[in-house]
Amino acid sequence: MRIDGQQPVQRKYDVNKVYQQPSVKPPSFAKDELYISNEAKVLHENAQLNIREQKLLDIKKRIDAGEYQIDAQAIAKKISQFYSN
Repeated sequence: MRIDGQQPVQRKYDVNKVYQQPSVKPPSFAKDELYISNEAKVLHENAQLNIREQKLLDIKKRIDAGEYQIDAQAIAKKISQFYSN
């Protein structure tokens, strides 16, 4: 038996070849969203205004009745704490 030349060797695992992974996108999950209608925003703002109005009316009634007392010591203490920080 005579062997002429070299027969090419199959290189199934070519170490020099760079393999690229197929680009697989991670599954995209739907993000939670919250939509507040303009009507709901207006109702919320009106509710906040009503609460403020109620507090203001309560203070006015207490002033008129002479029941509203201001603690000057507490106010001075809070002012000094505000400016000391």
